[in-house]
Amino acid sequence: MRSAIYFATQLWINISRNFLMSAAAMSTSVISLLTLGIFLIMVYNINKLSNEMVSQIEIRAFMKKDIPNLNVANLIENIRRIPQVRNIEYVPPDRALKKLEKDLKLDLTMSAADNPLPPALIIRVHDARHIRQVADQVARMQGVEDLKYGETVLQRVLAVSIAIKFIGFILTILMGIGTLFTIINTIRLTVIARHREIRTMQLVGATSWFIRWPFLLEGIFFGMGGAILSAAILSGGYYFFSSRLLAALPFLLPIVDEAVMVKALFVLLCLCGVLMGIAGSYISVTRFLGEEA
Repeated sequence: MRSAIYFATQLWINISRNFLMSAAAMSTSVISLLTLGIFLIMVYNINKLSNEMVSQIEIRAFMKKDIPNLNVANLIENIRRIPQVRNIEYVPPDRALKKLEKDLKLDLTMSAADNPLPPALIIRVHDARHIRQVADQVARMQGVEDLKYGETVLQRVLAVSIAIKFIGFILTILMGIGTLFTIINTIRLTVIARHREIRTMQLVGATSWFIRWPFLLEGIFFGMGGAILSAAILSGGYYFFSSRLLAALPFLLPIVDEAVMVKALFVLLCLCGVLMGIAGSYISVTRFLGEEA
């Protein structure tokens, strides 16, 4: 308890005595974590967009025009047994005709006998990577005359989705490393400014960990403080801009929900800030103590 009080007191002394340096360290941490947070927002929303695009890909199984209702029911039941299938929607010929009229903005009034459109099943899967496997099984079932699922489009969308996620992951890692080095250099400046005091503590027999702890707490303070401030700024900005984007492009731009994004920002940035503060402080002090030795 006595040591904890001493470390907390030293933290306060370090911050108040070197106020300008502490302010510079905090502002640097905020700017670095703001940049990291912007990349996290981009990665989250790009992943949301790519997942939305992939989820829209579906299998359309066309049946014979005069297929009995019992056969349709049996076919639907057989397709439901495929583990990868998420849901099935039956589209009768009259409904397909109405949709075609709406899409083409034409009046194609005709009797059921004259309707050339066959009944169809719209099949959606849990994971788009299994869509070809499901399509092959459905194509072999009795009653299915034709089948379409846009294999070329699917492959392109999946390739783009994987590339976007990979690039986003790499950029996030790079920004995290940049933030870490910023904190390392900031804490190192604080350590250098107190080199005489550290040297005196070493001469009177203070252990390396006893010397490290105030700087580790300082790193945690800068990391956590920078994370909270940057998360608050980004959350406010996300609420402001996302509401306007959704109002302007409600269907063209699916974005991560504000509450989910704000929670993710606070959790991820605070975690990154604390870990980077600890790592940066530890590396800076350890290198300095090694040099002093």
